[in-house]
Amino acid sequence: MSELSRRTVLRGLGAGAGVAVAAPGALAGTAEAAPVPPARNGDNPVVRENGAPGSGRWAVGCAETRGVDPARPQIAGRPDRDSVAPGETLRLHVSRAGATVSVYRVGHYGGVRARHLLTDTGAGAVWTLKVPDAWVSGLFLAVLTTPDGYRAHVRFVVREPARASGVLHLVSGKAGAEASVVRWLEEEGYDVTYATVGDVREGRVDPSRYGVLTHIGSRPVAAGGARTVALPRPFALSEPGRIEEAARRTASEEIERAVSRSRSRRPRRSTP
Repeated sequence: MSELSRRTVLRGLGAGAGVAVAAPGALAGTAEAAPVPPARNGDNPVVRENGAPGSGRWAVGCAETRGVDPARPQIAGRPDRDSVAPGETLRLHVSRAGATVSVYRVGHYGGVRARHLLTDTGAGAVWTLKVPDAWVSGLFLAVLTTPDGYRAHVRFVVREPARASGVLHLVSGKAGAEASVVRWLEEEGYDVTYATVGDVREGRVDPSRYGVLTHIGSRPVAAGGARTVALPRPFALSEPGRIEEAARRTASEEIERAVSRSRSRRPRRSTP
């Protein structure tokens, strides 16, 4: 990333298909199973995060921006990885130098749908970001804007493998579909962290630390014995406020039930 003097950082920055799974306990610090948090308790890192001011300026059309040509995009970006942990560095390959890069976290934020975290101007061919320790796990957007107003979005996941949560949502599929699910989970106040299917498959995240793994669609996800809940297709097609109440209630009941069972049957691992 270019020098800090060229970056605008919000005051709130410091605030608070099958998968082969690595063996439980393979990750550092997991010699003894930590208690599974409840699905939601009204006060968790995600609830506190969503109390921050939101912003809608990530969207195409804001500040006289326009979308790129899908066939020959005026700007595009490609991250060197799909997910990153706090303290790690993300490298974003940008097709056109001189762009502005703004980073947003997707969430509820009182219905505004995202939180602006930083803006950096004059990005080069490779834009780098060291993820701050204070960032809460989530689905993030790097918004690329050219000097002549073309705008594109690149998504990435920030995971928190050191924090057990009631829900671990596995991000996959199209960005728009995932954003709808993420906003619903956070509107409902779930204690949720995020990862990709690759994170579970390659052992960066231990699924046994979580009460339930959620994902979009009915295709089964093998998760080393962890309980899973497949969120129905309407969740991937609708804004949270447009999801039918019956579907919301059914999904919530399945998540709560799975987390409750995990909490009541939580095994303890012996320390080597």
